[in-house]
Amino acid sequence: MQKALLINLGVFSSLFFLHIVFAANGMDMAFTAVALLISFQIIGFGPFTVALAGKKDARQTLRRSFVVALPLAFGLAWAYGDMAWSMPETIGVVGASLVVHVAFDRYWREQA
Repeated sequence: MQKALLINLGVFSSLFFLHIVFAANGMDMAFTAVALLISFQIIGFGPFTVALAGKKDARQTLRRSFVVALPLAFGLAWAYGDMAWSMPETIGVVGASLVVHVAFDRYWREQA
């Protein structure tokens, strides 16, 4: 589980670095594509970590990954709010992440 979490964080770090490079060089299409990937990755951080780790102990992996996903979701909401705190963006991004993680947790609970 830790290896999968580190791989997922490594992918996030790489995407984050790329979005900075693309923004600095005025590469709008590439920036938008990477920003979209970052958004999907953060909102689905737990399920992606489970996919990397395998479904053994899926709920435990999901829950531990959510501890990492939550601050990332707040950071994403801050970015969507033009580097300022905005309630609609915060509710939207953090809420979407919460809904995805809860839905997968319930799904895997029923599978157990």
